[in-house]
Amino acid sequence: MLHAVNKEAAGHNWSLSSGLLLGDYPFLDAVRAGHLFYRTWHVMAPVAELVAEGIAEFVPARASRIAALLEARGVDVAMVRVTPPDRHGYHSLGPSAGYSLDALRLAGVRIGEVDPDLPWTFGNTTVHESVFDALVNTADETPQYSSAKPSEISDRIAQHIVDLLPKDLTLQIGIGSIPEAVVNRLGDAGLGEVRFTGMATDEMVELFESGVIPAAGDQPSILSPELMGTRRLMRFADRNPALAVHPSSTAHNAAVLGRTPRLVSINTAIEVDINGQVNSEVLRGRQISGVGGSLDFVDAAGRSAGGLRVIALPSATPDGSHSRIVDAVATVTIPRSMVDAVVTEYGVARLDGRSVAERRQALIAIAHPQHREALASAAEAEL
Repeated sequence: MLHAVNKEAAGHNWSLSSGLLLGDYPFLDAVRAGHLFYRTWHVMAPVAELVAEGIAEFVPARASRIAALLEARGVDVAMVRVTPPDRHGYHSLGPSAGYSLDALRLAGVRIGEVDPDLPWTFGNTTVHESVFDALVNTADETPQYSSAKPSEISDRIAQHIVDLLPKDLTLQIGIGSIPEAVVNRLGDAGLGEVRFTGMATDEMVELFESGVIPAAGDQPSILSPELMGTRRLMRFADRNPALAVHPSSTAHNAAVLGRTPRLVSINTAIEVDINGQVNSEVLRGRQISGVGGSLDFVDAAGRSAGGLRVIALPSATPDGSHSRIVDAVATVTIPRSMVDAVVTEYGVARLDGRSVAERRQALIAIAHPQHREALASAAEAEL
């Protein structure tokens, strides 16, 4: 459908809004030509340059707010990808349900793109064919997400994180090599049963097969708004009651998720300042990501009995020239009051309950050694 939007946009004054999209963004020629206005609440690599140039626009919003924003602005046309119907005429939204049901509820025109390769997922993903004004067969392959490859640094950070985790926990991970390295270490970590909320990835399939992730009981073992993986994950998810895909009204709802005991959120960052403020979206003045669900999950973990909020990042850029523990961040994605621990390859800085001076000392201690003196000088200058 997005190819058709690209082709037909000229002369219609159309605007397109979306969150995180996988694939090649086939409508960007129309955006560059000024035929289509595009706005997004999650910047991915294909549109980062257009956002930097002001050709496309970024909307800073946490995932739990998207439905309210759609309702406030209105939706003329909703385009969603669905499975073929079952014998009762129901389709499944498959791997992605974050805001699709809300968009369909609000839209004047509803179009379903039927993809036979999507998994049929349990949770809250079914839509009857009568809802749609049009159903079209897709001409595009199902987008896939390949996990980031681990490195020596991500493995060291992951081990520090695993040492913090309580037994029989529910874990939320963000995107990137560090959270995925954590998942890879859980198989022999001796933490009992591990459940997941938030993004689901390929690495979780092996944990389920080994019994670390329990089979479905009264509640799903993996509760997710989005499945981010390859065909391996999609095959695993297909009609599997252990995995449930839900809209953001459930999957990003901090009040609901916060009732889960021992909920641990693990999210990465571009940089963290010496006071504990977290920037996960802007790199050298350029928007390269979004708030996404990170703040919702951090909020939920803060409400959880025995919960923990972890931010993980390498101490410096790969060549060591730029510290990722900095004196101040220009953009605050997660405020310092919502961070329990920051982890780099040099260790763990426990922040919750510590004074500003103690936080600075702890964070400088896990910075890259090459940058600690400069950070200490910056900290002294602020006193």
